[in-house]
Parts: sequence; C-alpha cells; structure tokens
Amino acid sequence: MPSFRFPIANLALLLAVSATASVAAPPGAATAHPNNALLAIVGLLGLAAAGLGWMVWDTRRRLAQANQQPAVPGRDVLSSAIVRDSSDSIFTIDPAGLVQSMNPAAIKQFGYTLDELSGKNISALIPPPARGRQRSNYMTNPGARELFGVRRDGTRFPVDVKLDELNFSNWKLMGLTIRDITVRRAAEKELEHRLATSDGIVNQTGALVFVLNRDGEIERMNRACEALLDFSGGEVKGQFLWEIVALPARMSALRSQLEAYLRGPFPARAELTFAARDGHEYMMSCVFTATLDELSTIESVIVTAHDISARKAFEQTHLRTERMAAVSRLAGGVAHDFNNLLTAITGYSGLALQSLEIESPLRKDIEQIKQAGDRGAALTRQLLALSGRHPRQPRLVSLNESLKSAERMLRVLTGEPVQLEIHQDPKLPPIQTDVAQTEEVILHLAAFLREQMPKGGRLSLRTSVELVENFNTDAEPTLQPGSYVVLTLTDTSRGLSPEAVSHLFEPFFPSQETTRSNGLGLAMVAGLIKQNGGSIVVAVTPGTGNTVRVYWPKAARPEFLTPERPQQLFVVPKKIETTGSETVLIAMDRDEERAQVRAMVEPAGYKVLEARSGLQAMEISHKHDGVIDLLLTDVVLSRMAGSDLVLGVRVTRPGIRTLFVSTRSTAEILAQGLATTAVVRLDPDTQPASLLTRVRESLDAKSVAIGHS
Repeated sequence: MPSFRFPIANLALLLAVSATASVAAPPGAATAHPNNALLAIVGLLGLAAAGLGWMVWDTRRRLAQANQQPAVPGRDVLSSAIVRDSSDSIFTIDPAGLVQSMNPAAIKQFGYTLDELSGKNISALIPPPARGRQRSNYMTNPGARELFGVRRDGTRFPVDVKLDELNFSNWKLMGLTIRDITVRRAAEKELEHRLATSDGIVNQTGALVFVLNRDGEIERMNRACEALLDFSGGEVKGQFLWEIVALPARMSALRSQLEAYLRGPFPARAELTFAARDGHEYMMSCVFTATLDELSTIESVIVTAHDISARKAFEQTHLRTERMAAVSRLAGGVAHDFNNLLTAITGYSGLALQSLEIESPLRKDIEQIKQAGDRGAALTRQLLALSGRHPRQPRLVSLNESLKSAERMLRVLTGEPVQLEIHQDPKLPPIQTDVAQTEEVILHLAAFLREQMPKGGRLSLRTSVELVENFNTDAEPTLQPGSYVVLTLTDTSRGLSPEAVSHLFEPFFPSQETTRSNGLGLAMVAGLIKQNGGSIVVAVTPGTGNTVRVYWPKAARPEFLTPERPQQLFVVPKKIETTGSETVLIAMDRDEERAQVRAMVEPAGYKVLEARSGLQAMEISHKHDGVIDLLLTDVVLSRMAGSDLVLGVRVTRPGIRTLFVSTRSTAEILAQGLATTAVVRLDPDTQPASLLTRVRESLDAKSVAIGHS
C-alpha cells in the first residue's frame, strides 16, 4: 500500500506558516492598511491552493509508480507452496539472464544462496551447450532440453532444463526449471549397455533373428540374416518379411503363412522355406515370439530361424536308406525262398537231362524248364545282391586287373557310337573284394552310362587313389574318412535330372527322361558295392555329363592277406572219383533241398540216410547199427546249429567226416563261425558233379575238424 505522509506534512506546514503570518502582523495593520490585509488573505489562499495542487500531483505520481513496478516480482512467483516444496530447482530470471529469485531446491542443488546469485547471469550455473554459441540459445527458445549444470564446487551434472515465460503487466520474467537427471542418465547408460550386449549376443548367434512390427514389416535383423540372405539391414528395413525371403512364385503362399503366425498365439513354431538374394532356398525352423505393452497389445514380433537344410537332407537320405533297407530285406527274403524253389527245379531238371537219351522227346521240354530256372536264378542273384546277402568270396584283387579283364566286354557293350577311354594308375594298391562282383559292378555302371548317350559320346573309366578326410553324406552308403581305391566313370551326356539322381538306386525307378526304368541294375550295383565295404557317389554337371565314383577301401596290411588263390582246405588226391559206396547221413530241415541233395548223391552209389532235423539226425546216428561215413548237414537247422549237430554226433562216432551244404547267406554262414569255402553252395546252378566232388574230398580227407573235413 503506498504511503501519503509526505504531501500531508507539506500541507500542514503551509497552513501553519499562513496562520503565523496573520497573527504576527502588527496591530492596527489591517485598519491602517485594509488593502494590505486583503492582499495577505489572497496570497495565503493562493499559496494554499498551490500546495494542494502539488500534493495531488505528487500523490498521483506515486500511485502510478506503485502500479508500474512491484517491489520484488520474482519473489511473488516463488511464494507458492508447490514451487517452494518442489524437488526441482526453479529460478526466475530477467530477459538478460540475470537471476531474480530461486527456490530452496535450487539453493540445495547448486550450493549458492540467493544473495550470492541475485543479479548474476544464469550461464554461471547452466553453461552454453557448445563453445561459440550464444548464451541466449536456450533462453530465447522456450522448451525443454538436456544440458549440464555447474555446482558451487565446480562439479558438473546432467540436467533437464525447461524455460517458460512469465508475463506481468509491464514486467517480463522467465521461469527456469532445472531437474537433476543423473540417475536417469545412469539408467539410460545401463540400458544402452544391456542393449549393446544383447545386440552383440544376437549378432554372434548363428540363428537368424528378425524383429517385425505387427504388420510383418522388418524393423531390425541380425548379422546372421545379412550373411545368409545377402541383404543389409538398411535395405530391408520397413519391408515385409515375405518380400525379402520368398521367391516371387512362392511369395503369396509364404505371406499367408507368416500373417497367420503374426496374429498369434505365441510362441509358435513352423518350418518354412526362405530364399536368399541369389535364389538359393533354405529350409528354416522358425520360432515366433512377441513383446507386449502394459495393455497386452503386441508391440513387435521376434522371429528366430535356424537353417535345418542339412538336417532335412540327412533325414531324407536316412528315410531313403531305411526304405531301401526295408526293400532289401523283403527282396532278400523273397529271393532266398524263391532260390530254394529254383534250386529244386534246376536240380531235378538237370538230373532228368542226365538220365534221358539225346533222342528222347521229353529232353527239349526239360531243357526249357532248366533254362527258365536258370533265368530265375539270375534274377534271384540280383535280388540277393540288392539285399547284401549275395554269397561272395573276397580275396586280394587288383582293380586294374579287373578293369583289364572287363575291357573286351566293355568295348562290345559300348559299341561304335561311343568312344571308350580307360586310364589306369600303375601304382594302384590292392583291394579286398569279390572278383566276379567287382566286374559285375563295372559292367553295369558302364551299361547305365552308355544308355544316357543314345546318339554317342565318350565314356571314360579311370582308376586312382584318394584320401577322404571328411564324411560324405552324398555317398551311398555314407563315405567314411580314409584311403580308398577309386573307379571314376564319366560320360558326355546332358546329365541326369536332380529327381533321377535322388532315386537312382531305387529298384525300377526311371533314370531317363522317358518312363523306362533301370530295373534292379543300379540297385543291385549299390548292394554289391555296400556288401564289399565300398560306397558310390553320383555327381551331375547339367549339359556336360554324369560322373560316377566308386570307392573301395584299400586292403588292410596286404602282406598278410592270402593271394588271389584261395586257401586249400583239404588234402586232395591227384585223381578224384565222384562215386562211392559209403553211407551218408543227410540232415536238412527243408524237404525240397534234402530231396535234391539225395537225388544228386544216391545215383553215385552212396547209401543215404535222411533226417528232417538235428534231433532226428542224432537219433539216427545213435540207433544205426552200421557205419556212417559222412554227415552232410545244413549250416542251420531248426532248434540246432549245424556245428552243434556235428559235435553231438561225434560223441558216439568220433571218426565221422562232415560236409556243410546250404542255401544260407554269407552273413549267416560267417555268424556260425564257418569259412564260406567250407560250405557247398546249393544254388539253382549247382551241378551234381561239383557236389559229388566235394563229397568225395570230405570222405578222403585226413582231418575231421568242423569246417575243414
């Protein structure tokens, strides 16, 4: 409230002076001089009016000054309890940046009192953001920004500054709110560190990681994505995922799949096909997860994808192998039983032909029966080779010699339109394999490649030695690391299709563009190679030709292996007779096989005893009064192994000779601890003379050991 004490005092003084002058006038002055008294009264009244006017003017001036300028405007602003109790520093400054007032929080935060800062520039506390910039750059632009504050002790700390205008009637001030953000900055740095660590981990992982928005647009992806797909993060940001990882022909289908997974629920798993920039496709195992806001609304979708192409290829190979193994087991079982029937057919037809005169009208019919049986026997050999149960006689073999032996047949097989080239490594080490089967592999593969060149071309065969350092899953079966003798066959055809290569070793699958199948040929080849411990690899160069590589393991310690001539198991007289008068006990549980063996042995003069099982054979041996010179038994009988039967019979007949005759596979023979050369194979093409020769050898041998008598 303005004070008016000074003009009132002046008026009082004026009136007092006037009154004093009137009283102090000499007596009789008014009478003597009446005009003088009147003049004195008029002067006194004028003087009083002048004093009154001056008083009114002075009062108005003081009131105007009081309305124009408050005593302390900034302090009125800071008088609010909200401002006083705020944890943020609040200053009022004039347009020049001079401090007018500050709240208690500012005193505590900066360490200055109001008296120390009053009238000083705020830049002492909040320095300009950069050297060379004007101090007013944050004062002339109201708003919030992050700067650094300076305390009384000189320490700096991050602050958030907000400048607001405070307008009074004719007085302009600025309100400056300063918040200490040290804790927030530390939290932000910690978050940045965690994000950087997270990014580092994500970028180091081999999985592909995509961060998508709810619509499927790419926001981020890691380095694994860039490496596999050959796209940079800048290229793909903002694009839909299916636009990047799908071929044009498959984009619509992949989009439908991805949109379904983007809608949830989460997490979700799927196997999808992604394509790189160059068009190469990968099978990916994808996991979809989502980040949610406080209202459980999807903020982003994270797609983590692993390349499972190799695993899928292995699974396909494994399934194909399992399928082939099942087919092989079925083929082997069928072939084995069928072979037993053919053995009886060809055996009896052969015996019938021996007993018939050349002019007999039945001879031609029986010859046709035997020829049909022989063709069936050839088919069963292929089936047995497919199943890995084909009987084999492995020995030390030179692949160069086998190739040389097959060369004449190869040149007849290829014919004039095809140029045959053979290149041999002179330092080729030996392999342990069956000679006949090795030549059969060479001829079948050459015939197959010849079929791929109907208009002619060049067929090249080359032998070499190769060291395989890693597993090769493209081989059939999988190629193990090691040193191998390799036969490479190359043609100049246009090359097989990928579909044909994937089914090449399956029976009856068409290997050409036509519907013609390869029969059992290549399936049999794969079986023979596997049976001899090898592997086969087919590689195709489109437009150039096919390359087939067959790997045989090098013979281990060849200096200890038997040379090409098999070990002689019997002491054989120089001249062997095929007839005799001894007694032979035939123990075989298959009626047709036992009858066939009897039909071969009995006409040669031998006395024959028959047993349908091992127990019956032991009973006959125990009850027979005469001598039994030879036990002729199968490798395996019902409820008893052939070797156990031999030991049981020798308890009462220690001098009896033995001979094994069987249609069993090589694996079954070896499982009984017998050498394959000690067993007479009973096949459809087994001739009576060969069996009778072995019977005679056994009877005349000095040794009675099992498998060597």
